Amino acid sequence: MEPPRKRRRFSSVNNVAVDTIRSQLTGSGYTRYSQVTESLLEKYGDEEGLQTTLDVIVCFEGYLHSPHSTPHTIYQKAKELFQLVSCFERRTTDEVIRFEREEENARLFSALGGIDIVKSIIMLESLLPKDSVHRQESEEKLRMKAVLFQCIMRIITTDSVGEQVARDLAADDEFMIQMFYYLQYKQTFLSACSLLEDILQNRPVLILSTIPRITEIISRLEGDKFMNFCRILAVTVSDLDVYDNKISLFAQNKQKRGEGFVNIRDLNQEFLLQIPSVIKKLVDFACKQDYSPRYTGLNGEVENWMQWIDDSNSDDLLDLPDSDVDVSEFISGVTQPTDIGAPWALQPAMSIVNSLVYKVEAVHVLGLLLLGKHRRRTQKMVSEMKLIPGLSAVFENFVWKVRGNRTGAHDRLAGHNPSCQCSPEVAIKIQVMRVIHSFCDHSEYKHLMLTRSELAEVQRINEKAGLLQIQGLDQVDKNNMCKGKVGLLAKIVEVLKKEPTDSTFCFWFCRVIDSYLRGTTSFCDQVFLLRRGVLQHIVGKLLDGEQKTKEILQSSFDLLAELMKFNIEAFKIAEDVLRTTELRKKFRELTNSYIVDSNMFIRSTILSYFFFCNEQPEYADYSKNVNYMLSYIGDFQHQVNYLHELVSLTTVHNISQANVSCLNTALVLLMCANKTSSVVPYLQALREGRLTCNNEVMGGHLVINNFRELLVFWADHYLSRDKDCSALEKSTRIPFSEWKRTVEMLIDEDSSKPTSLSHYLT
Repeated sequence: MEPPRKRRRFSSVNNVAVDTIRSQLTGSGYTRYSQVTESLLEKYGDEEGLQTTLDVIVCFEGYLHSPHSTPHTIYQKAKELFQLVSCFERRTTDEVIRFEREEENARLFSALGGIDIVKSIIMLESLLPKDSVHRQESEEKLRMKAVLFQCIMRIITTDSVGEQVARDLAADDEFMIQMFYYLQYKQTFLSACSLLEDILQNRPVLILSTIPRITEIISRLEGDKFMNFCRILAVTVSDLDVYDNKISLFAQNKQKRGEGFVNIRDLNQEFLLQIPSVIKKLVDFACKQDYSPRYTGLNGEVENWMQWIDDSNSDDLLDLPDSDVDVSEFISGVTQPTDIGAPWALQPAMSIVNSLVYKVEAVHVLGLLLLGKHRRRTQKMVSEMKLIPGLSAVFENFVWKVRGNRTGAHDRLAGHNPSCQCSPEVAIKIQVMRVIHSFCDHSEYKHLMLTRSELAEVQRINEKAGLLQIQGLDQVDKNNMCKGKVGLLAKIVEVLKKEPTDSTFCFWFCRVIDSYLRGTTSFCDQVFLLRRGVLQHIVGKLLDGEQKTKEILQSSFDLLAELMKFNIEAFKIAEDVLRTTELRKKFRELTNSYIVDSNMFIRSTILSYFFFCNEQPEYADYSKNVNYMLSYIGDFQHQVNYLHELVSLTTVHNISQANVSCLNTALVLLMCANKTSSVVPYLQALREGRLTCNNEVMGGHLVINNFRELLVFWADHYLSRDKDCSALEKSTRIPFSEWKRTVEMLIDEDSSKPTSLSHYLT
């Protein structure tokens, strides 16, 4: 009689995936718990959920090489896994306990090699592109894989293992490419797209052209699919991940000079612009008039949305199925469990919200393309596609009155205080404003923001602009302009004037108008806006006594800078607004207390003062002796005080895009002074220092040396950046050759020259 066979054990490892590979080589896999290694039972045996997790993993492993397993079986097990790791929003003590259990389940599934097995299932039977597959994957298999995607996404959101799982997936190029294949099917598209977005955020920026047949894939995406795919495009064309240091310009310059540095964002933007349908789709989606809930008697945006949510929830509760939906009705991302443990079903109430979210992504990508290296090409393309008249119609449809007259809890989103202005439409409004801002920035097509009658008004003003007359107004393509009596620019101005100071949108309204004016100073556009009360409104808001955020302060001062630069009429209006000593003092203190935020306004006032004194002598006496703003900036001691502040605010190690303008303002002051006299008195004043309010001396060798280091950085930064050089020249009316010559004079190492900073370091 033969001795009884010993129970077969697999190797003593802590990963079921490793044993799975070994079982595939031997032809035998897990079929019962007795085959699980003793070490695993010892390590995880006391953990809640071990049995269910192992059951799921064994079932998944069996599907890889067993002809008896079906996609439906895996689908059911995947739903079990989804419930095990789904971290739903929690409010009660019991829900907190469940959340912690779900975190542990995710950790356990990952530790036992479940992620590797799921990856192997996903990688089965998939090719690129769709029409090259002779036998398409069945609806059942696609449904199964869509739920597996959602399970992985749930695990990625966990605190215990999410970050590590995301990094591991991101390191697998083959798996990432596989995800693009599943963008072709409605059953898997949303889940695959969301998983791809998570993966791409955990790896170096993807070069789009390296994905096989990516042009075909992008070209075939239509409607909501394309808009949702923009989530992936946003990751690949954003410059957030291009540099290791996200803030320091000094560190970014150093990295750019490094061997092998490639700006992948620029490569991806150029690649997308070469696909003919991409820009057209983005413009169409940006200008599409989407459905937004509107009810009679409800004026506030949030009120309308809350009513719609109540109605939708009531309808959905009546339509809940007794069991899961048919395979043909499954759509990833829209088919979800209606509650914990409830059947999976299509949730129609998600459709309008999803559409709004997708549109946000599409408009965001359009804004990124308008910001990039190829922005002029993009500006031309979108102007010919009638982007601006389309956005003007969209702007008209927005409800800017976020809060209604009622103040009950029903009138605001859960968890938000009564003054909060959040709503589902806030994101799309901000993205639309970003697109308009980027379109106008140094753009030759900005006058499309006007109607024909408004353009005629601007042309009449331009005829009397003298030295500040601009060219090209007669070449504006009237077919691509705004329609009606009021253009997009004027609509933005009117909404700005009605917004409260703390409005979410005030910042963006100011930024858009500022962008419209930026570039070569346009007297006619300034006067067009002055006639509509913009200056009085901005100065009034700055002085209304309310606490303001840094963003509101900076955007307001930046807009004033562009509105008033070289414009004597603007300074006369400001003089009328600041009619009392108290108002003047309040404005001066606000300006001087926030130098970083107000430095563009200070620069504008400096430029204007010297312009009026030297190039428009008829306004010289008014500037020196009458106008408060101009006469204040014309005082030598005030200029020296500003110079001290501007060159002391930063160093080469913390200089950023946010404060580099302070250095440029200091240079503008010295260049303007050098035209009429010499920089020497200013440099001497820097060396001697000045008394602070605490009677401490500010200045000396440290300030001089810091200024010199900043100017050395300036030469390295700007002499290789055509965009910034051009922008500086246009905005100041100072040739860039003068900028370069002044910097070279100041950093000259010959210490015998009193115009060199080295002279004051000896």
